[in-house]
Amino acid sequence: MSDAYAGRTLRRLRLRWVVVAAIAAVVTALSFGGLRLLLADGLARRWLLLTIPVLAYVLALFWRFLPRNRDAGRLLPSLGPGTLLTLARGVLIAFLAGFLLLPRPTESLVWLPALLYGTAVLADYADGAVARLTDHVTTLGARLDTEFDALGILIAPLLAVAYGQLPVWYLSVSVARYLFVLGRWLRRHRGRPVFDLPPRRGRRPLAGLQMAFLTLVLSPVVSTPLTTVAAVFVATPFVAGFVRDWLYVSGRLSEPTQEQ
Repeated sequence: MSDAYAGRTLRRLRLRWVVVAAIAAVVTALSFGGLRLLLADGLARRWLLLTIPVLAYVLALFWRFLPRNRDAGRLLPSLGPGTLLTLARGVLIAFLAGFLLLPRPTESLVWLPALLYGTAVLADYADGAVARLTDHVTTLGARLDTEFDALGILIAPLLAVAYGQLPVWYLSVSVARYLFVLGRWLRRHRGRPVFDLPPRRGRRPLAGLQMAFLTLVLSPVVSTPLTTVAAVFVATPFVAGFVRDWLYVSGRLSEPTQEQ
């Protein structure tokens, strides 16, 4: 692939970024208008106050990883439906973040946080399948999928703790992945070896369990002390998995060699 072709393709992708950003801005404005009809104007503005920077972060990640819109090394000029579904997840999570500055919704909006996060979770299960069905699996989609998983697991527990549904220590789940990434970066920055992670089948199921639990906790169906007790069983294996992964990447733990 020539440099000229790659340059033209990247420019086309950046135009698509502009379109996606414009659509996200319009949807945000419409959502703000809807909230103003259901909430006091000051509360709707507070929602917007945090939604905008989180949405900007989502779009910044999208811009940063545009050059990864590749399939088998080839830069693709278009965004597949799977990637667009992943981006929709990012917008939903940004909308969820806006509720961090509001009191817990009541009456007609009581289900809204769970609905926002639950829809993002369902889209998480669907985006990869859609990408495979449309033959548009890219490293861009995979990277955004990972980033938005982490962002959702950062914001949803913060909201659940603010609602009194989960104890403060549950925020260890929120920061686990970011501390892991920071630790790897610091090791590389200091010239220390960073070892590869061995495959582990449990990573994806544990993340899925985490998301399903958080969706339930954000709903009005369950409350403490049930959520506090359940939190121990959901958070412990999730955080322990990141501790175990850290031991691998830092060289303190290694896969046992298999005998021939």
